Amino acid sequence: MRLTLATRHANPDFMPLALLYLKAALVEHGGLAADGVQIAEFGRAASGEEIASQLLAGEPDVIGLSCYVWNGRALLEAARRIKAERPHIRIVLGGPEVGPVADDVLAKHPYVDAVVRSEGEVPICDLVGAWREGRSLGGIPGISFRADGAVTANPEAPIVRDLNRVASPHLANYLDHTKRVICLETQRGCVFTCNFCFYNKDYSIRNRRFDLPRVKEEIRYWLEQDVRQIFLMDPVFNLNSERAKEICRFIVEHNHRRVPFHTEVWAEFIDDEMAQLFAAANFAFIEVGLQTSDHAVLEIVERRFKRQQFIEGIGFLKKHELKFELQLIAGLPGETLETFRRSLDFAATLDPPQLAAFNLMILPGTELWRKADALHIAFDPDPPYHVRSHETLDAPAMVQIADIAQTAETLWKSPTLHFLARTDGARLSDLVDAWLAWHERPPERDALASLLPAFVARYCASRGVAAAFFQASAELECRKAAEVALGAMGSEIHASG
Repeated sequence: MRLTLATRHANPDFMPLALLYLKAALVEHGGLAADGVQIAEFGRAASGEEIASQLLAGEPDVIGLSCYVWNGRALLEAARRIKAERPHIRIVLGGPEVGPVADDVLAKHPYVDAVVRSEGEVPICDLVGAWREGRSLGGIPGISFRADGAVTANPEAPIVRDLNRVASPHLANYLDHTKRVICLETQRGCVFTCNFCFYNKDYSIRNRRFDLPRVKEEIRYWLEQDVRQIFLMDPVFNLNSERAKEICRFIVEHNHRRVPFHTEVWAEFIDDEMAQLFAAANFAFIEVGLQTSDHAVLEIVERRFKRQQFIEGIGFLKKHELKFELQLIAGLPGETLETFRRSLDFAATLDPPQLAAFNLMILPGTELWRKADALHIAFDPDPPYHVRSHETLDAPAMVQIADIAQTAETLWKSPTLHFLARTDGARLSDLVDAWLAWHERPPERDALASLLPAFVARYCASRGVAAAFFQASAELECRKAAEVALGAMGSEIHASG
C-alpha cells in the first residue's frame, strides 16, 4: 500500500511536523516501509488543481491531508478532484480545521472517506491497517468515516498519556531539512482554559511532557544539522520553569553554532535567570501573549492575567535584550473600543520590540466556538472565522476595532512613532486615532515611511509637541525606506539580466 501525506504550508520554511509524526508512526508502529509513505509539501499559493495533479502523479492508494485554517479550502478542492479522477483512492483528513467538525465535513464533502478527530498517530495506523487488510473501520476510536453512503462517528480515542510511546519524527531524516525551520515539541496540551485557544483542553490530563532525555536527544540532533532555526512549539514553553531552564542549559552547552530558537512563553513565569538563559541559548524570537488587560474580558474568556508579575517578566526579557513580540487579540467578547485602546496603551508602556494585534477568530473546537450562541457571537462560517459582532461590539465597531489593531501594529514598527507614542504623555491609541482621522484607513507597511513626515508634522502640531526631532527622524526613515526600495529594484533589474 502506497501512502502520500500532504499539506499546503502557510510558510514553506517550516518543517511539516504533523506529517512527520504520522510517517514516523506508520513506519515504526504501522508496519509500513519508509519509502512507502511519501510526504508532499505545497506552497501557500498552490491551487487545489495543482495539488491534485501532483498527488495523483505519485499513484498513491491512500492520501492523508493535514488541514489548517489557511489551507482547508485548497486541500478539499484537491480531494474533490482526486476522487473524481480516481475513485479508488482513499482520502483521509486530519488537523484542527476538520477534526472538531468531522461529521459535518464528511456530510458536505462526499469525496472524503474518513476524518481523524483526535491526535493522529494512533488512529492513522489503525485506519491504514484496516484498509490494507480489508477490515471495517467500525472499531477504530477517534475517527468518523463514510460507509455505504452514511457517516459514522466512532467513540473518542483515549488520549496518549505517555508521550514517549509516540514515535519520534526527528531522528530518521524523512525530509530534507537544510536551511529550514525545525518544529519540535517538548510537551503537549495546556493547563490554562483560555476560551479562544485550540490547544488540547482534555481536563483529565491537561499537560503531557516528553521525557527530558528524549527532548535533549532531538534538540542535540538538530543542533548538529544545517538548519535555519529551531521552533519549540509548546503552548507555553516555560509552563514548568525548572524544566524549561534545564532545557535551556542543555542548549547553551551544545549550541556551539548559535542556532537561533523561537518559542512562546508565559510572561508571569519569567524570572531573571530564565531570561538570562534564553539569551545564552540564543532564543532569537519569543512570543508573549497579552491578548487583553481588561479584567471583565479576561473573566469572560477565562484567561489568567497577573499584571505585576507580567510587567516584571517583560522587564527581565528587556533587561537581557531579548527580541520578543507582545501579542493582543482584537474583538474578544466583552471588549469595547475603549477597553481595547486601554490594552494597546498598556502594551505600549511595556515598550516591546514588536507589537502584534490579531483579529479574533472563532476556531472550530474552541470554547468560544461552543459558546458562540450563548455569548451572542456572530462570526464568519468559513476560514478564517473572523468575529463579526457580539454584545459589546456591533458590526461597524468590529470593523473599527480591526482597523485600530492593524494601524497600531504597523505604526509600532516605525522607530519615530514608537518613540513618539511614549513622549510627553502621549499614548499609542492617540497616534492610532490621529492616523485614522487623517488617513481614514490603516497604513500599508510598504507605504508608511513615505507618509511619516506629513503625519508627524500634523500630529505634533495638533498636540503642541516640539516637532523638530521627530520631523528629522521621520524624514530619515523616509530616505532609508526609499534607498532600500531602490536597492531592491536594482537587484531585481540585475537578476533579470
